[in-house]
Amino acid sequence: MDYTIIKERRALLGLTQQDLADYAGLSLRIVKSIETGKGNPSVSTLSKIADTLGLELFLKVREVSK
Repeated sequence: MDYTIIKERRALLGLTQQDLADYAGLSLRIVKSIETGKGNPSVSTLSKIADTLGLELFLKVREVSK
């Protein structure tokens, strides 16, 4: 999954990673790991970030072939 939109939106809003962490109620470590693509965030965590950045989170369920 590509999380560059989070970093780009944060920068567009003039927020630091620490700002985003504080506003979303997350740790700086979590924000850094997501932005570098090393994290495995929960839907709840992504929802907090999306809300803070004014983004929408869409989930798509796909059928897996057997």
